[in-house]
Amino acid sequence: MADTSSTLSRRTLLTGLAATPTLTTAAASVAAQTPAKTAAEQAQAALKDAKATKLVLLGTGGGVGGLGPRRIRKMTSHVMLSNGAAYVLDCGVGVIDQYALTGIPFSVLRSIFITHHHADHNIEYGPLLVVGWVNGMHLDVRAFGPPPLKQMTEDFMRAYKTTVDFWAEDFKMTPLVTVDVKEVSAAGLVTQDDNVKVSAIIVEHPPVKPALSYRFDFKDRSIAFSGDTAPLEAVAKMAQGADALVHEAMYVPALETYTRDEIAKGRPVRFEDVMAHMKADHTPVEDVGRIAQEAGVKTLVLSHLVPATDGITDDTWRSAAAKYFKGEIIVGKDLMVV
Repeated sequence: MADTSSTLSRRTLLTGLAATPTLTTAAASVAAQTPAKTAAEQAQAALKDAKATKLVLLGTGGGVGGLGPRRIRKMTSHVMLSNGAAYVLDCGVGVIDQYALTGIPFSVLRSIFITHHHADHNIEYGPLLVVGWVNGMHLDVRAFGPPPLKQMTEDFMRAYKTTVDFWAEDFKMTPLVTVDVKEVSAAGLVTQDDNVKVSAIIVEHPPVKPALSYRFDFKDRSIAFSGDTAPLEAVAKMAQGADALVHEAMYVPALETYTRDEIAKGRPVRFEDVMAHMKADHTPVEDVGRIAQEAGVKTLVLSHLVPATDGITDDTWRSAAAKYFKGEIIVGKDLMVV
């Protein structure tokens, strides 16, 4: 009988060597299919046990137009988390879901600030109050913003009284009846608590009056927000020496192309009217860089990006601002933590 042990050994070895590339390729394929952390997971990780004040860009797109598949950003909203308290600035469409995705409890929401009364900044203000209340928001939450915020709040609570009462009965909760609202119609100190001092200035966003820009001075960092505005030296002065300036930004060439495309699809506006409005009310990204340089801020965050569509690379946004600003430039993305 022939000795087959060496033959089997060689055969097994050769078979194993032949299979190795397949196994390696399969392992690489599995690794490639392992999903990267989502933006929400990254935000939650960055906020977990955070000691320093954190800013989360909940929504970084400007305007209410372009709601089709090319829009890659939620409408404008932000939340700042400091010492276990949360402060929301602006409430565009998506703020409730985006806030929830951060993992920040609604129970720590202390104050809401509105820059001005355009839908991409205030449309989910009322819903945030009601949904936040159902999810543990305290009844002493406060709201700040331009007139007629108090009347708007009262009107919304009146409209949703039946809904609130049903939930209060079902869940045996104290109903949300009203919210402490302070209207802001002039520059100066807005509010101050144990975490932060908040001030505001009036900016240019015709025909909206007043439109506000805010500065939040926390114990460990200062964050300024331009709000919606034409290029304004007052913003540079307000943001002087801040750690971060979050400024709206408009890339004019892409906006012109986008506007023409929308009109060709049947949007009932004239190109000249749209562009006249945008140039009177918003800030080209090059001017944003100039304002940030004048302010001497450490970091410039480009947000409320117009147009809020794909096709504009981060390098395009960044290089335009970098013509004037020599510090750190961050192109905002939804759920980014700064």
